[in-house]
Amino acid sequence: MEPFGLYFYLIFIIFMVKVKHSKGVLLEDVIIDPSNLLSKKKNFIITHAHSDHAKVSVSKEKTFFMTPETKKLIQTRNSKKFNCSEVSFKKKFSLEDKNFRFIHSGHILGSSQIEVNDGEVVLTSDFKLSDSILFNKAEILQAETLVIESTYGLPQYTFPERKKVYEQIEKWGKQELKENNLLVLGGYSIGKAQELTKLSNTLLDETPLVHEAILKPNQVYIESGVKLGKFELLNHNLKEFNVLIMPPHFLNPDLVKALEISSGRNVSVGIFSGWNGFFGSKSFPLSDHADFNQLLEYVKNSGAKNVLTCHGFSKEFAAAIRRKIGVNARPLNEDSQSSLLDF
Repeated sequence: MEPFGLYFYLIFIIFMVKVKHSKGVLLEDVIIDPSNLLSKKKNFIITHAHSDHAKVSVSKEKTFFMTPETKKLIQTRNSKKFNCSEVSFKKKFSLEDKNFRFIHSGHILGSSQIEVNDGEVVLTSDFKLSDSILFNKAEILQAETLVIESTYGLPQYTFPERKKVYEQIEKWGKQELKENNLLVLGGYSIGKAQELTKLSNTLLDETPLVHEAILKPNQVYIESGVKLGKFELLNHNLKEFNVLIMPPHFLNPDLVKALEISSGRNVSVGIFSGWNGFFGSKSFPLSDHADFNQLLEYVKNSGAKNVLTCHGFSKEFAAAIRRKIGVNARPLNEDSQSSLLDF
């Protein structure tokens, strides 16, 4: 390498933000969405309240940065006090000589993309590029280096338009109600259950019962200004209602049988996720993640020169980026890809 070129290469290394995967996404001395809290690092950023992204501790030496809405949702399942710095959307905050901003990701209440140094690095975390009945889609941010989630990073994960899925839900639900069946809707307690609460009110004109794990998140959404409609806590009142919303991991054939006995009706189960349902349930591809085409759309329109993929099908999606868009891409958690300097 010529001396002149070597000089600029060294300058590039000095000023480039290093990104690694180590107990979460490690951006030099800041850990984003820690997978565990064994690290001695002091500053942690939480992108949203789902449990696989939102591990916190009571240690006074650790500070967790997040939106106010994310904090409230975490507190619905974790009553322990933790050292939290609440930062509103688009407000800059500084850590380790870098500027950060939380940008709406369209995933759940309070969920955020992270913009570092005005686009030097952008981390999408979980996001979607379609409007829902509750939230607008994520904004595509301009980035030099993009760290993108790849949960549905295979071509077979292509979802229909959300409006069409809503139409399918309405048609199915009204038919089941007409037949006097009890509708049991399976959706994650934070995020999907709130959308199902809204859909029950608006599409089916029904006040749903909700499992106790869903009650507090519903209340946080309402306190944050999100209109869900009416709902009631499940409490020996099954015969008085026609719709029940539950976390999907509670649903199994034995529980369905028990619900049929308790309600005196046939039970019709719907599962609402990008993944398939189970034991004969009706599946609806109502995902809060970007599908394969939306992931490619984000990469293409972000202008990123380097892309790091993480979560899900990270290796396969990185290969698709290189093949279809011609952008340098590698899985963040691949052994041979430990940092941006490995490009």
